[in-house]
Amino acid sequence: MRLLLAATVLAAFCGSASAQTSAADIAALVDQKMDAVDEYAALLNDPDPERSLVAMRLMIGLEDPQVRRMALQHGLTSTSPPVRRAALKAYFDSGPVLDIFIDGSSLDRKSLTSYINQRSGTVNGDGTAFLSYKVGPFDDANGCYDFQSNASYCLITLSETSVGIGLWSRWTPLTLNAEGTLTGMVQVDRLTPSVPISIPVRP
Repeated sequence: MRLLLAATVLAAFCGSASAQTSAADIAALVDQKMDAVDEYAALLNDPDPERSLVAMRLMIGLEDPQVRRMALQHGLTSTSPPVRRAALKAYFDSGPVLDIFIDGSSLDRKSLTSYINQRSGTVNGDGTAFLSYKVGPFDDANGCYDFQSNASYCLITLSETSVGIGLWSRWTPLTLNAEGTLTGMVQVDRLTPSVPISIPVRP
């Protein structure tokens, strides 16, 4: 975990390091960033699970993309379902833009393109469809995250054990895989059969 966090944080400072001419200066910069990594890692790995969860939620909500990525990866790769759910909740609460990829290579290309275009999406040459939606605020009345562009419709549901996305007036269940991607099988409007859908979870 420490090496992974170190790589994540140090990548953000490559430009700063490259501007240094002294090996001693670079070593000092590395030590400084490693200290920061250790501080963040200590918060995420606090032996008190409640403190660890609070730290993760707060870090995912920060403006620093490197810190957000660190905290999100910590939560998504946890072996604890409650921690993974907490990471997803904090992620959706931050109002991210979801990049949605649909493998439509087995579907009628003309119909697929028509349905995807109606949703302001695109279809490339191999039949992969792409949609992009921003997650709106959580709707307490309906128990879901709204479409950012239309609060009359639910986009995401999150329960203790599952995630769902609302597309083409039906719900598609999604599973978080080890790579931090939500995956499932979606029916594109009236086309059959259902085809693979994937949504990378990233800050």
